Order: sequence, then C-alpha cells, then structure tokens
Amino acid sequence: MSVRWTLALLGLTVCVSEALAQEASGFAALRTARKVSDGAGLVEMTGDRGEPRPQEWKVLFSDPKARGGVREVTVAGGVVAAERTPLRGYAGVGARPQISISRLNVDSDAAFQTANQQARDRLVGFHWADYTLRADNVTGVAVWVLRLYNHMGVQVGVIHISAEDGSVVMPLDVSEHPPTEQSGGAMENTPTGRQIGGLIGTVGGVLENTANKVKNTTLRTVGTVQEVLTGERTIGPQDEDE
Repeated sequence: MSVRWTLALLGLTVCVSEALAQEASGFAALRTARKVSDGAGLVEMTGDRGEPRPQEWKVLFSDPKARGGVREVTVAGGVVAAERTPLRGYAGVGARPQISISRLNVDSDAAFQTANQQARDRLVGFHWADYTLRADNVTGVAVWVLRLYNHMGVQVGVIHISAEDGSVVMPLDVSEHPPTEQSGGAMENTPTGRQIGGLIGTVGGVLENTANKVKNTTLRTVGTVQEVLTGERTIGPQDEDE
C-alpha cells in the first residue's frame, strides 16, 4: 500500500473511531443506565436520529418508588447525562410489559444492519433512523422498532425486529409514506448517477466520497509540510489559492 493511501486510511480510521466513541450502541447505553436504575424494571428505550447510532439514548424504567411510576435515564457519550422521575409525558408507560434483560441478544447495531439491508433491497434511501426497544404487548418478546426518515424528515419506512433472536417480526413497511424520487425517499442517486437504497452516506459510494475528502485533507497537510521543507510539492492536492 502506498504512503498516500496509508495516510488516507489512517485519517478515515481516526474519524470513524472518534464518531463511534461518542455514540454508544443501545445495549452499551442500557448497561450504563442500569447502574443508576436501583433495580427498576426496563420498559422502553429510545434513540432518535441515528446515523446509524443516536447521539443519546433515553431509557425508561418502571419504578413504583419514583414520582409518576417512571424513572428516565439519558445516556450520552457513554455516561449518564441526566436522570429524572417525570410526572408528565409518560402516562401508562410504567404499566407496560417489562423487558426481560436476560433474553436480550440483538443490539441496535445488528437491528440497523437488518433494516438497512431491507432498505437497500427495496431501494428505499433514508438519512437517519429512530429506535425504540419495547416488549410486545401480547407475546412479551422484546422488539426493536426502527423508523426510517429521509432528509426532509418524512418517514419512509418502519420495520420491527426481534431483540431476542434477530428475526424480522414485521418486514420494512413503506405503505404509510411511500418513498418517491421527488420526496427523497427511494431511488436516491449517488454522484456517479447510480440509484441506491439504504442509509445515505454509508452505502452506494457515498462513503467513498467521505474517504476521498479525508484523504485529500490529509494529503494536503502532508504536502504543505513537504513544500515547506523541500521547496516543492509532490504529495496531495495543491492549495486552493495556488
């Protein structure tokens, strides 16, 4: 591998690592939240605008000792960012079926991969996903519900995935808001003109564009240092003002 691509790969790896360090998976956030739950039962967990991971998760516990019967713990950056016992906004939540922690086997990352694959197969492009983990009212099985949105904030699909075995409880449903080329839902185009589905920004060549930007920035910096030391530039693009 050439020095140029090694530097580009290093820069991309650093960017991705920093992003993942700030955004925890659902189960990682749950482990953090349980440290302050005082043994209360888990009833729901939500994360909004995941690209694919949300920046924060709200974990709800049914707690008879708490005001309103619910304890809300917000986890961001791998730590508890807020904890409260709200009196309003969660009517009936404390009475919902509790989620069996011991039966949770499928994290939000795996649920996203399933949702993303179905979106790609159906050419449904989306820009972020909202996550909800809850127990089915009838079966008691813990289910991930992922709602997919385009860049306009329009829901373009919803899918239900078992958090116990990863099976698809309800395939990707686009009936409520059929994605169209005009709405930015399906048939999103890459810079090469190829139509794609899935998370826009990580599939269909868009990641390649991100990698190229990181590569160019890294090589430009290295080239500038080279020019200062040797008087000539053979690495990276020229500065824009040259």
